[in-house]
Amino acid sequence: MALNPNFNQIGEMFTKQYYAMFDNAATRGELAKLYNTEQSFLSFEGQQMQGTAKIMEKINSLTFQSIAHIVTSIDCHPMFDGGILVNVMGQLKTDNDPPNPSCKTLSSSPWATPSSSSTMCSDLFFIMSQHTK
Repeated sequence: MALNPNFNQIGEMFTKQYYAMFDNAATRGELAKLYNTEQSFLSFEGQQMQGTAKIMEKINSLTFQSIAHIVTSIDCHPMFDGGILVNVMGQLKTDNDPPNPSCKTLSSSPWATPSSSSTMCSDLFFIMSQHTK
């Protein structure tokens, strides 16, 4: 499969869509449509889970009342299977807490699901302030 020539535009649009859905409690459940039932992985602060059900269980277990992702940079790279690798740097603001620097790396695949033309294969998330000495 060839490299996707629109990787940058697609990666940026995908990231903005993902965060818009995540940051809105009314649409957060729709994130399930972006993951593959069995073949998607999430690493959240070192905890690993596989498949849509486990990933959504983790997302739904988070205890914040309000959340905002403040994106400062998005780096996108094409992958040889037609997918896109995206690295997102920014800040995460929850409730009345001060913003924390965060990093998210996503890889999407051109696997089609009934609700999406691409699927998130890997999703790695870290709050950077918890990993510095």
